[in-house]
Amino acid sequence: MSSVTRWFIHNPIAAHLVMLLVFLGGITTLPQLDKEFFPQRKLNQITITVNYPGANPGEVEKQIVLRIEEAIADVNGIEEMRSTAREGQASVVVDIASGEDSQRLLNDIKTRVEGITTFPAETERPLISERLWRSRMISLTLSGELPEAQLKELGETIREELSALPAVSLVELRTPRNDELAIEISEAALRQYGLNFDDVATAVRQTSVTMPGGKIRTDDGDLQIQIRGQAYTAREFEQIPLRSKIDGAQLTVADVATVIDGFEEIDVIGLFDRKPSYSVDVYVTTRPNVLKTSAAVRNYVEQITPTLPPGVELRLWRDMSIPFGERMNTLLSNGFGGLVLVFILLLLFLRPLLAIWVSAGIGVAFLGAIWLLPVLGTSLNMVSLFAFILILGIVVDDAIIVGESIYSAQEQGKPGAEGAWYGTRAVMKPVWFAVISTMLFFVPFYFLPEEAAEPPNLADVVMLALAFSLFESTMILPAHLARMKPEQPGRFAWQRGLGNIRQRFSKGLHAVGDRIYQPLLASCIHRRGITVAGFIALFMIVLSFLIGGWMKASFFPRVPGDHLVANVTLEEGVPFSEVERTMERMIAAAEDIKAELNDNSDLSYAGSIEAAAYNNTVRATLELLNVEQRNQPVQTLRDQWQELIGPLPNAKDVDIAFTIIPLGKAIELQVVADDVERLRETTDAIAAELARYPGVFNVRNSLANPQAEISLDLKPRAESLGIQLRDVARQVRQGFYGEEVQRIPRLREDVRVMVRYPRESRESIHSLRDMKIRTADGREIPFQAVAELDFVDGYTTIDRIDRQRVASVSADLQPGFSAGAVLGALLNDPQWESRFPEATVQKEGEQQQQSEFLDRTAQLMLLSLLLIYGLMAIVFQSYWQPVIIMTAIPFGFMGGLLGHLLLGQELAMFSVLGMVACAGVVVNDNLVLLDRINTLRTEGRDAMDAVLQGARDRFRPIVLTSMTTFIGLTPIMMESSIQAQFLKPMVVALAFGVLTASFITLIFVPCIYLMGDALISRASARLSSTTASSQ
Repeated sequence: MSSVTRWFIHNPIAAHLVMLLVFLGGITTLPQLDKEFFPQRKLNQITITVNYPGANPGEVEKQIVLRIEEAIADVNGIEEMRSTAREGQASVVVDIASGEDSQRLLNDIKTRVEGITTFPAETERPLISERLWRSRMISLTLSGELPEAQLKELGETIREELSALPAVSLVELRTPRNDELAIEISEAALRQYGLNFDDVATAVRQTSVTMPGGKIRTDDGDLQIQIRGQAYTAREFEQIPLRSKIDGAQLTVADVATVIDGFEEIDVIGLFDRKPSYSVDVYVTTRPNVLKTSAAVRNYVEQITPTLPPGVELRLWRDMSIPFGERMNTLLSNGFGGLVLVFILLLLFLRPLLAIWVSAGIGVAFLGAIWLLPVLGTSLNMVSLFAFILILGIVVDDAIIVGESIYSAQEQGKPGAEGAWYGTRAVMKPVWFAVISTMLFFVPFYFLPEEAAEPPNLADVVMLALAFSLFESTMILPAHLARMKPEQPGRFAWQRGLGNIRQRFSKGLHAVGDRIYQPLLASCIHRRGITVAGFIALFMIVLSFLIGGWMKASFFPRVPGDHLVANVTLEEGVPFSEVERTMERMIAAAEDIKAELNDNSDLSYAGSIEAAAYNNTVRATLELLNVEQRNQPVQTLRDQWQELIGPLPNAKDVDIAFTIIPLGKAIELQVVADDVERLRETTDAIAAELARYPGVFNVRNSLANPQAEISLDLKPRAESLGIQLRDVARQVRQGFYGEEVQRIPRLREDVRVMVRYPRESRESIHSLRDMKIRTADGREIPFQAVAELDFVDGYTTIDRIDRQRVASVSADLQPGFSAGAVLGALLNDPQWESRFPEATVQKEGEQQQQSEFLDRTAQLMLLSLLLIYGLMAIVFQSYWQPVIIMTAIPFGFMGGLLGHLLLGQELAMFSVLGMVACAGVVVNDNLVLLDRINTLRTEGRDAMDAVLQGARDRFRPIVLTSMTTFIGLTPIMMESSIQAQFLKPMVVALAFGVLTASFITLIFVPCIYLMGDALISRASARLSSTTASSQ
């Protein structure tokens, strides 16, 4: 590399052109970068969905789930298999093992599942696909007092028109019910006309027909034969004949049944500001650009709004371009502020031309990284943009060291190119290995769980920026400084004034080094045992704050979002009328909060209210406006909403989320067992035990309060009447679920045609007891004469993991209590293994993710440390000196913890990533110092003299690099806006870690170096003495 550097020094035009190329590449690439809120994730999952209409979860598990699990259990490449059986549907999610070919696995699974021939006849074709990441860019709500059919038709039209926009990939219409045509016949009508469901179904199938009949080939041409008897409307189905009399009169469907052209009977309601509504979600799957998509959708809404029916509104609801723009502006303004502060700092200590060229290295590093980001598939998002700010003060470090070295060489009388070459060569090795070591510490970011896209995204930016920064500081910067003329007094007053200020700061820094630092270092070296012990004691004290639970911690930072989202799950089997009443209470409580917020201020702090109910769940969303201007914390609004809703006796789970990233319960446990009774006993015991811990509340057990189900059994005398259990089951299914006789095509969907009892008959158990079972010879046998009812426990969902039943226990935690401490005490209790040996209890949710993340990070961190140690041991030809260099790492962690304590910042996942990044930065100063000490030792200085002189020589660059890193991060570290809170823990960890590590470099490292040197000298002397005596 030295020869390349010398070539650039003697060919400045090449350096200028390369720099210009990087600038042009970055500037032209920036507008073309994908733009999204968060980076795309690789889901690594394959989903299998099979519909079994009318079946309860237990039957779905037996008939569908177990067969799928058995079929794919031995397929290579499956990491985990999670199955869910719910009413009418089986779902199996396969997690793909790391490194496996997802397309091969998808094909293997398709082959196995499609080869299953034992599914019940009523099941639909399995749907098997790989889950792909899609980014929701914007949501709209279509609301108005229109009939359901008209509102749905309008929603479908809007969905199709939005899908045709160039910046949109996919549009989904949420919560519409499918069309359904029902032929409803009462039990009384069946008896009156001597019919059964089979008669009606057969008549419909034989009459409502459309099919090709071939062609007639004539001399004049071919004539197509087409049978067109398909019924499409309720009127046409009513005219279908069921029976003809001798006199020619016909008994039609209309004579015995009611035909309803409506919707499938599922319990679902969608409201927006109390008006019936549908949600329209806009997604982008490839080349996302949230700004373009938002602009296209907004333009469409403006164009269509005048054409909507009176009272109907199409409104933008969740536009990701708004928070994207706000957070982008926040990050850019703080980044620009950090850049200005770094430049001002450099001007205070370096001559202006040198400060300008050193600062230009930031532009080269950033624009070079932007230039190559598309090659790595990295978009411009909150994480990648934050990464640029994170390394603002880091990328300038190597330029400062090289620039300082060249400036010193030129000041010592080595002119122009000679000084540039001499100064660069003097620090080439520590600069190269400092950057390489930093990059190695970011390598673990690529090997964290694949579903976490943020760490690799951040590492992409850091790696590219560091690489370009290294190239600029060792190749381009020396070529520029080689032409830097000796400094002359300024011609203008402002130049002279700036020069005077710089001289004062420069002399002040020299004075601090000579009058304060050098005596302090000499004193510490004289008492180096006490000094080293003091630093270690300080490290243990700070660590005790973490271990003792004095520091707030959570895996994800609790950053308030722009919406309050309340989710309530009621007990299984509650009537939908109770679900509707619960939704009304939630909406009314949200309206009270909205009125209180908006009536007492000139600004509107609360917007619209969206609510949806489905089966036994209710979801309500309160839109928050002008979040930055509101003094009241979002958490307070959350607590107020929950208080206004009041107690919900039938609620199985209540959760009100207020964060950007929805977080689960503070405590979540998963229980695995083969036996359902054992599973229930274990979850009941865990729930009871959790409730005893202080701070734990709202304990929920997924197996509590099961839903009652009716089980049918055949009576012994039924077979003597010629009735089998299958006959009873089929006729009960026909009456209460219905028999699908055919599907008719409409514009956007296939419409089921169902034959069954009227709805009022299907809402009473007496209808089941009063029905007649019909035999093949036409007899009608009372249901209760051949079958008996039994009420058993059932569940709306059955969950399985790796072919075993699972259940969950969850709980909330009051502020100030540690979920880790509660779970640690609970799971380490040996009673669970002795009481429930056949059940396995393990963490789930945030605690499980945290454990996996920390374990994986620790493993990768250890690997990085070993790689860096081996690299430095080879370079320094020493086993001991790499240990000295790496002593900065634990103290960098200490600094990060101190920063969190001082600023009251919550420890989170990004805090850990910040400390890992800090580890790569803090070793740089140690490298520079130790390299200088080794150079002085090579020149013949003794250890003490070399340490003192080396520390004096490197005091200025070490202080400057630490200050630029800290100052560059100060604006965003001090940022109080919500937009900055998500990534702020990483900034605090890095900034305070680097600041603390500089004291370690300047004080601790010289002391530990001399102690190690003394030990090595004594060991060598003893070894020499032993060798001499043996001879």
